[in-house]
Amino acid sequence: AMGGSTAILILLLGIYDGMMWDMINSATDMYHGHAKVTAEGYVDRREMDLTLPQNELPQQLREDARVRGVAGRLRGFALLSAGEGDGAQTQPAELFGVSPTEEATVTRLHDRVVKGAFLSAVDGKGIVLGKPLAKRLAADVGDEVVAMGQGADGSIAAELFRVTGIIDTGDSARDGSLAIVGRATLQTMVSLPDQVHEWAVSIRQPLLAREWAQEQAGRFDGAEVLPWHQFLPAIAQALEVWEAVDWIYGFIFYFAVVLIAINTMYMAFYERIREFAVMGAIGLKQGRLSRLILLEGFLMSFLAGIVGGAVGLGMSWYLSRFPIDFSHAMSAIEWGGTALQPRLQAYLTADNVVKPIFMITALGVIVSLFPARRLRKLRPVEALREI
Repeated sequence: AMGGSTAILILLLGIYDGMMWDMINSATDMYHGHAKVTAEGYVDRREMDLTLPQNELPQQLREDARVRGVAGRLRGFALLSAGEGDGAQTQPAELFGVSPTEEATVTRLHDRVVKGAFLSAVDGKGIVLGKPLAKRLAADVGDEVVAMGQGADGSIAAELFRVTGIIDTGDSARDGSLAIVGRATLQTMVSLPDQVHEWAVSIRQPLLAREWAQEQAGRFDGAEVLPWHQFLPAIAQALEVWEAVDWIYGFIFYFAVVLIAINTMYMAFYERIREFAVMGAIGLKQGRLSRLILLEGFLMSFLAGIVGGAVGLGMSWYLSRFPIDFSHAMSAIEWGGTALQPRLQAYLTADNVVKPIFMITALGVIVSLFPARRLRKLRPVEALREI
């Protein structure tokens, strides 16, 4: 029972961590990145003229060994029109200017193209439309799309694009206005040559993004560094809630383990009280008998932890490599700027495996202190008389 509790706890912790990582990765790896370097005030005001130079920051960021990739982005807003005559459709959209090479080091947008292909050049005239946006425009791969908006200098910004692909990031709200174009093409269109609105950063340890951003604060003049916790507050709050839930689940399982262990140890004690009395009567001191009980408690809980840990590790590893897909029965859950995929997947961490094994072993020893204490007070003559 103790081994089973350990195995189930390891599996549950892995599944819940898998859910959290799905949420975090869906938002950060799919679109946002783990951190952003922007001009001061850009995130709050989204003014087009709040930009950073294109050729200064990336090299400084890439010099950090903790940084996996850096991608410069430019944003603009325009009306997109597709079709001709009475069948023409017009929709507002956000033009998202990227470098395909840089973006591949930060996000997985190129992997989410469901039809056609992703952009091939930073200065091309291709455009990738979000699936809902393409549906509203009645546009397909190969169709022409006209974009009209306003440049940073107040001039009219217009460009003719050709649809190269249709993308589905899993967030229909975002895809309903997402139009990805080459960054250099958008810079020319909105009169912002060699400028970007943000540098998206991918770091090797996403959970340490906040600490990394704090270290970078003040390093770049006129810029601010924001971790994903700030521009995805709903997910950050969910992570804090999960940390509390982790303790609650652990407490419930460990409490059940304590009850099991106490019952087992006391049964082992009372069933052998005659033997203990005889051993005490022939001269074995109570202290050594107590240590015998403690050793039994340690061996029982340690073996339970090892066996349960191995079973839990095996089940968690299997679910991490072969997640159970429920997409045929339900769709992704969109929430807080991300999409929770309908699948059951575990995420293996050393903490989730080692901590239950250590706790079950420690609890077994602690619980065995109670019968050991009773044994120290045992009077062999009185115990034999009762029997």
